[in-house]
This record gives sequence, structure tokens and C-alpha cells, in this order.
Amino acid sequence: MLTKKVCSLLLVLVIMITGFLPQAVGAEEMIEDYSISSTDDAALPEAAAAAATLQNYPMPSIYTASSVFSLKVNGSSVPVISYVKDYDYAQFSFSGAISLEVTASENITSYSISPMAKNVKGTVNGKKLTFTLTSSTYVIIKINNLKKIVIAADPLETDIPASSGPGIYNVTSSPYNADSTGMAMATTAIQKAINDAHNAGGGTVFIPAGVYKCANLTLKSNVTFYLAGGAVIVGTGKGEDYQNDFRKDSRNADGTYFIRTTVGSSNITMRGRGTIDGKGIEMRERPMPSPPATHKQGEGFLNNLVVPIATSNFTFDGLILRDAGFWMFMVVRSDNVKITNYKGFQDLYKIENDAIDINESQNVLVKHAIAISDDDTFSTKTWPQKGMSKDWPGAIEHLENVVFDDCLAWTRCVAFKIGMGICTPQTGVTIRNSYVFQSARALLVDHGYTQNTLPEEGWARRITFENIDIERVGINQFGNYWFGVSTSTSGDVSDVLFKNINVRETGSQKSRLSGNVAKGGMIDGVTFTDIYVGGKLATTLDDLNVTVVNDNVQDVVIANSKPPLFSDNFEDGNYTGWTVSGGSWSVVADDTKALSQSATAVALITAGSLWTDYAYEAKVQVPIVNANAGIVFRVKDANNYYMYRINAAAQTLELYKCVNGTLTSVSSTAFTSAAKQWYTLKAVVEGNTIKGYADGELKTEWTNPVTELTAGKIGFRTTSAGALFDDAAVTEPSANPVFNTTLFSDNFEDGNSTGWTAASGTWSVVSDSTKALTQKASAVALITAGSSWTDYAYEAKVKVPIANANAGIVFRVKDANNYYMYRVNATAQTLELYKCVNGTLTSVSSTAFTAVPKQWYTLRAVVQGSNIKAYVDGALKIEWTNPATELTAGKIGFRTTSADVLYDHVVVKGS
Repeated sequence: MLTKKVCSLLLVLVIMITGFLPQAVGAEEMIEDYSISSTDDAALPEAAAAAATLQNYPMPSIYTASSVFSLKVNGSSVPVISYVKDYDYAQFSFSGAISLEVTASENITSYSISPMAKNVKGTVNGKKLTFTLTSSTYVIIKINNLKKIVIAADPLETDIPASSGPGIYNVTSSPYNADSTGMAMATTAIQKAINDAHNAGGGTVFIPAGVYKCANLTLKSNVTFYLAGGAVIVGTGKGEDYQNDFRKDSRNADGTYFIRTTVGSSNITMRGRGTIDGKGIEMRERPMPSPPATHKQGEGFLNNLVVPIATSNFTFDGLILRDAGFWMFMVVRSDNVKITNYKGFQDLYKIENDAIDINESQNVLVKHAIAISDDDTFSTKTWPQKGMSKDWPGAIEHLENVVFDDCLAWTRCVAFKIGMGICTPQTGVTIRNSYVFQSARALLVDHGYTQNTLPEEGWARRITFENIDIERVGINQFGNYWFGVSTSTSGDVSDVLFKNINVRETGSQKSRLSGNVAKGGMIDGVTFTDIYVGGKLATTLDDLNVTVVNDNVQDVVIANSKPPLFSDNFEDGNYTGWTVSGGSWSVVADDTKALSQSATAVALITAGSLWTDYAYEAKVQVPIVNANAGIVFRVKDANNYYMYRINAAAQTLELYKCVNGTLTSVSSTAFTSAAKQWYTLKAVVEGNTIKGYADGELKTEWTNPVTELTAGKIGFRTTSAGALFDDAAVTEPSANPVFNTTLFSDNFEDGNSTGWTAASGTWSVVSDSTKALTQKASAVALITAGSSWTDYAYEAKVKVPIANANAGIVFRVKDANNYYMYRVNATAQTLELYKCVNGTLTSVSSTAFTAVPKQWYTLRAVVQGSNIKAYVDGALKIEWTNPATELTAGKIGFRTTSADVLYDHVVVKGS
């Protein structure tokens, strides 16, 4: 999210020179301030005050208060719990604007508040650090050389269940009477409450503040498991008290699922502000002296704290998990899982203690979470049926549509990781709006498990890392670099996108892109967009501090977007630069600041310049269902413009034109809209054609048969009081598209050219280390494949046999007489771009290039509209725009006039 009103290239200057300003007592980590996410709504001290509500929780009796820190929130003391040597932690819930006062055990000479991207600034007075928040934020505070303090400022609980009444199963009430002191086991009582709620068709198991010592618990369908703030379910630390659920060979130990779901269950909820404490390290390191027959004498025992396994519609909200001593939160073969406000607190020096792992599951959302562990914090995995997963129920599953959103990671291994188990496919994994406090490797796609027993190797596809701030990459544990994409198997990794990432540290080693030549595993399609390394926009692989390890890596692209022509998120508290033509406008607080209109009449406000073709996007919110809110564009004046709006009263999206004061509806489509919910409207106008989107989905397309309203400003229009508008942005309509959807590929390893059509020449597949396509005639030879695509990126490898030869790729091929060609001309030592129209071949651009015979080169052409960008081995060599409208769509292929030219690794990608 941009933090200033910007126009054109001014944004670049703002991003590059804005830095953390010196704070009251030498704030640590003077690294550039780089705001990355629309979720970055932590308040600055000058934010407008809002009525605050604080929910504070008692410190459980088994814990002790920190000797290093104390905390007050709006003057009320909040317990800080002493934990491990690296950090203590505190938790509370709130709404409104709050002031936090952290008191340290010594005078404060330096401090930092992370995530740094949120730019939370404090003031220091002696031993006290004070700062302000206005929305739920998890922060890690470093003061002097003391241990850290982690503050989990949760959102206010608004749906706390009653402790008694119909459908409530209070475990401390009769007939359960669970011990809440931690002196006696509470397992039987709590499990009976779960069973009773389930058998009644559903209900809420209520666990009030207290300490509940437990063995294994099993959650069942239609049960809400509510753990109140101040309540702790704690393990015994003795493996013999738990059932044996799995074997972990690498740890030479068996283990248990502390709290699990029944197989085939559905509609289970775990929520509240309580804690689940596994006493996992104690249990892991304690040899069992006299275990039951199912356990092994002399071994420790492992603990997975929460295991939703073979379940559907599972919800988790607000709980703290601590001290698993092993993988803490393990989602297994489940679907439709939602995890919010999760806090995973582990030791930082106990390997294989992942904070959360999503295994072979589909449609999983992890949102607003903090995870601290020695091993990986946030991870996805797929396994064969062996080892830990040997007894997982049901058939082996793939993993699909997993999202980590607004997550904060602190680890000595990998912060966000796909793998290393990718034994079955993983598709559609997204990490966004997230933060890395510390890691050895921040972002990783690791197809590294080499003991897959399945008949076909898995693969990873459509992996997105977007809007991420990386603070520290300073630990070397299994490597030390900021990102990696690799395969150690025959399985491929493809369509990986890194977008809008701020890298403050890159690590001591180069990042890696590595396929597997011996086994054939490919890295195919890695795109970098708007990556800032040390405050500088990366434009080369060297800027990214990355090395391409081998030839099994292809289609690596840096495609930076252009800065917006205009943007405003109103966080400065005013609407300077906007012109009112009607209505009553002001900036108000609505979680973040937004523009509001309070008159019940036609209200219009505009900004910007007389742009022609552009994309205009903004968020809108209607206050009631009988209201409307619209964006306007190509605004000449108050009587001439286009409007695209939500009409909540009619439940429609509507496109209007207003010419000389006459407002005419030109298109309308049904759209379900709710009051007090944000929607993102976007209009893309090019020439006379308008495309209207809602929340990223194309809803309206219309072409004006009349040439009118050809240029103008942007703005907002409504006739409703209380309508809200935010996050306005104007961009060029087609600035540097990201092509990351594979339309076609062929590596000829099947030994044939099926799907290709030869127009001339003699073509066949031959062996050249791997298989490749060759052409044997010394004459014009043309072969094509694919469909009549319009805008796309086309890449292939070419090799010329001798110095007097040429090899080209062709694109937008209509037929043998109409196409573009980009080729290596080894004879002239040039790269050449041609167009062929009605059989006439014309050179339109060329550049010097040292071409060596019998060496592979990767040629790439990116064609959008009339613009062509041509690359070799990832470097941009030619850019040319055709002044004529011709060759607008077509297939791809190869063209040469030389015998024995080789082609391989064809990839075509679209948006």
C-alpha cells in the first residue's frame, strides 16, 4: 500500500529515498521504510483516537511473570509471561486506539519494533517505550541486548459464548467437574463434554480460565471447542500418558496427536484466547522408564499439539499453541480449513519443531498469524504413505489452494516454505502480505525429498510470494540466502511468482535457481516483479543476488511494473489534490482512513490529469443496501464522464456515460453487494472500449460506437450519504504484464513432434544430451504449433551447428507468409527482429551479439499489443513497437535456413 499521494515517477523517488528516521533513542535497524501491503494498518502515533475496548486475561498459575519486561495498555497492566531465553510474550484483545507502554529492566538505549514495514514508531523515556496501535497487530520488540518481547495484540472477541445454558457444555460444571488447578487429570471430563456435545447434534464445549492437565483429546463433528483467555490445556511431559500415533525415524522416536479430529468429521471449531501447552521439549528429551507395550523403553516421545486430520470445514481462531517440541500444528488430508489469529510459540533451538504444516490438504487459509520456531514456521508438504504419514487415513492426496496471509515469521530455518516433501502435486500456494523477522532462508520452494516411493514424482505449480517484507536473513542453518527454487528429483517446479518484495538482507550466500540435470527435474517459469534489494529496484539477476545453477532452469523473467500515474489512500488525513463538484466530502477513520461523502444528493469529486487510456481502480463501500457508490473516469467536467458503480438497491453493477449533462445507462449486470463491505471497482478504458471489474473479476465490457469522452480525470460519484471510497490508483492499462499461465510447452522428451505442423523443411526429434527438435534442410524451414494467441511470452532454446548459420523463433504466426521472427544470426554475429507480412520479410531491429556454434541460447519474445521485447539468456536485447496494426494474433514456431539447427524447451505463457 502506498503511503503518499504520488504522480508518475515521483513514486520511484519516494520508494528509494524514504527511510526509517532516527527515533527518540537511536532506534535499531536503520533500514529503509518500504510499505508493502494493504493490510499494513498499524496506527502511527498521530492517528485519530477511537474509543478503545480492552480484553485482558489472567496469567495461568503454572506460568511466571517476566523478570525483564512489564506491559501496560491504556494504563492497565497486562501479564508478560516468562518463556524461553530468546523471548517472553504477552497477549490481550482490543478494539479502538490503544497506547502500549513497555517497561524494560534497564534504561533503553536502542530499540526496534517489527514488522518494520508497519512503521510503528515509539517514544522512549528511561526504561519505558510507548507506542500506539489501532488494529490487531503482532509485534516483536527488541530493546538493547535483552531478550525480545512478543506482543500478541489480538482483535476484540465479539462472540464469547455464555458459560452456561442451552448448548453449552462447561467442563467445570456437573456432570463433568474437570479439575481446573492442574493437580489432577482433566482428560476424561473434557472428552465426555466433547462427546455429549457431538451426540446432541452439536454444541459448545466451554473451558473457563484455569489449568487442565490432559492426555489425548479427540474433537468431533459440529462441536465448538472454546478455550477462554487464561485457560491452559497442558500436557504431562510423559510419553507413556499418550497414545502412539506415528514413528519419526529421523528423531528415533514415536509420537502422538495431542488434540486431533475424528476421521471423516466436519464443522469443528477451536477458538478463544486460551493456550494449549504440550510440554513437548520435556517429553521429547525424557526417556520413558516403564512405557506401555506400544511405546519403546528409553526413548523420548514427540508431540503434535493440534492435528485436524481427514476433516472438512475446520475453523481455528485465536488460540496460543506453545512448546510442542515437534511439529506443532499439522493439518492433514483435510479441506476447507480456516485458521486465523494463530500464535505459535516454540523454542528457537530445537530442530524439527515446525510451527504449522499444511499436508495434502485443499482450500486452506492461514490469516493473521505469528509463528516462532527453530525449524520452518509456515510450510506445505505432500508425502508418500511412509514414515510419519504411514498411518494417515484414506488415499494419498494432493495439495491445492493454500493461502498464508498477513503472517509474521521468526525462525532459524525457513520462514515460508513449499516442500521439502512434494511427493504429490502442490498447486496454487500463495504467501502474501507477510513479514520475516528472522530466518536462515526466507522464501523457499524445495522439491528436495528424494525417497518418494510413489510411481510418479510430484510437482509444484502456481506458487506466489507477494507483498512480503524480509528483515533479517542472518543465520546459516542448512543454508543462508533470501530465496531458493530448486528440485532434487525428476519432479518439476513451474509458474513461480515473486512480486512486491522488500529484501533488507540477502544472506551470506547467493540465492539459488536449480533444476536437476541427472533426473530431469525442471525449474520452469520464475517471474520477479518489483523486488527491492537494499532499497534498490532489482533489474538483473545480479541485483537479486541469485545464481542459476544449471541448464534445467528456464523462463526466468524480471518484469517490473511501472509506477502509477496517480494514487491516494487518504492516510494523510486530507483530500488535497481533489476537486469537489458537488456533495460534502471529508476523510474519516474506518479501520484505515477513507474518503466519505455525507450529502444525500449528487456528489462528485475528481482528481488527476487529462489522461486518455488508463486503468482506474478504487475501493468503495455503501452504508446501507439502498445506496450506490461509483468511480468516474475520463471526466472532462461535471457534465461529461463515464461512471462505473455499485447500485446496492438494485443489486447491479452499472456502466453509464454522461454527455452534456445527460446520464445514460449503457450496460448493467447483476451483482450481489452488501452494506458496509469493501468492494474493489476497476475500469480499464482503451480507445472506445471499457472493461469493468469487481474484486478482480471482469463483469462488464462495452465499446462506445461514438467517439466521445476521449480523455479526462478520475474521481468518485454517489447520491448516497455515508458512502466510503479508498485506495484510488491510476495506472497505464497494460504496463508490463506478468505472463505466468502456461499456454503451451514441449521439451520433445516424448521423442516426437506431435502437435507441430511443418510448412517447409525437414524436421525430426534427435538426441542431444536430452532430446531436441532438429531441421535438416539447407533452405527456408518453418514449423508451427499452438493456437492463435494475442499477447504472450514465448521462449525456446536454440543452437546453431556452425558459425555460418541462423536459428529463429517465430510468433504471432498467421500462416507461412505472416509472422514475427526473432533469431540468432551467427554469420553476422547479430540478434535480429523481423516481420513478415504477405510474404515480404522486413528487418525491423537488430543488435550485435557474439554467437558461438554448438552452444545453447535461450531466446524469448514478449509481445503485447504492438510492442515486442526480445531477450537472450534473460537479458533484454531489443524492444520495438510496430507503428502499423498488423500481425495481431497467431501461433508460435521455429524458422531457419540452416541445416542441423537444434531447438528445445518451448514454453508459451499468457496472463
